[in-house]
Amino acid sequence: MKKSLIALLVATLPAAAFADVTIYGKIKGGVEYVDNGSTKQTNVDDLGSRIGFKGSEDLGNGLKTIWQVETGFGIDGQSRTGSSSGTFASRNSFVGLQSNLGTLRLGNVSNFLDSDMGTVDTWEYSSNALGLGIFTRDATRLKNSVRYDLPTVVPGLTAALQYGTKETKGAASTSRETTQLGLGYENSGFFGKYAYTHESKAQSAVGVITDGKTVSFGSTDATHTALTNLQPNDTANDKHRLEVGYNANNLFVGFGYQQAKGNYDVAGADWLNLVNQNVALSSVTNVALANPNSKVKTKEYALTAAYTFGAITPKFTYTHGDKIEVNNIKADNTGYDQYVLGADYAISKRTTFGAQYGQISVKGNGNKNLKAFGLNMIHAF
Repeated sequence: MKKSLIALLVATLPAAAFADVTIYGKIKGGVEYVDNGSTKQTNVDDLGSRIGFKGSEDLGNGLKTIWQVETGFGIDGQSRTGSSSGTFASRNSFVGLQSNLGTLRLGNVSNFLDSDMGTVDTWEYSSNALGLGIFTRDATRLKNSVRYDLPTVVPGLTAALQYGTKETKGAASTSRETTQLGLGYENSGFFGKYAYTHESKAQSAVGVITDGKTVSFGSTDATHTALTNLQPNDTANDKHRLEVGYNANNLFVGFGYQQAKGNYDVAGADWLNLVNQNVALSSVTNVALANPNSKVKTKEYALTAAYTFGAITPKFTYTHGDKIEVNNIKADNTGYDQYVLGADYAISKRTTFGAQYGQISVKGNGNKNLKAFGLNMIHAF
């Protein structure tokens, strides 16, 4: 009865109410067989489904209001957090202005890495073994942010500046103020993109031990007593990523390089989880990684190639992460090597099937490779 009333109400609204509103989205689902070295499991997963509404209003003299509300959700019936939680406006959502002077947006806005880069990650996946989730970990939305995109003065040239505020100043928090600059250029199929990200010092959730040592996230040590207070973080994060390549005439070749320096979180949780059983890491950087003032450096490389034959696109990716450097010491067996091999089949303009196999290889006593095979179906609307 309630659904019928809602449908009747929508039907009675004037067509003009929907004239400037576009509904769009993607439904992504797949089956993945994952082997993490300890367990083997078959999962039916959502791979990043979303629905969005966007529109604009002409204000005259070349100025217009723009807005967008995008929500991520799961089609597999599982409870989720983050951008796929189903919370309204959990993805790229904003209100702003656009004119010949550029575009200004504020809200939960995609950063340049998310909106304009990530070209080397052409895969659909849930398990990181089947795509470049580790390499593209900084491609996200910045909450409480404002982003300005320059107008297209030179054809093919793009530039953006974004600032995300920290709304927990004065409180114990691991959040950071974020500033990002993005530049891009495309011409005759060739492209080059660059992003620089600066993240301010933070209040790290690190418990201080009575003998001067630390453990991450306020946990306790078997032989020490952790205090409950948080320790100020004197280390800011600086990150650079460059992507270059060619995308035309059914051929795609893309190369990505990124480096970061700052606190332990520049490596990302997924990378650290793959190598956290390493004896060398424990002995050399056990306390240093958790120390809020440690200096951590990372370097990664990614190469992807694809060629389209009619409706079929075979593709291959190789990614390498150098050993994590902590306080100028490279911890043995903390790097990774990854490859993904697969193909997409476009059954129509809006529906694609995909299949791929991937593996992330790590070294070290106790560290285990991550392997997966996946089948997926994507429909855009």
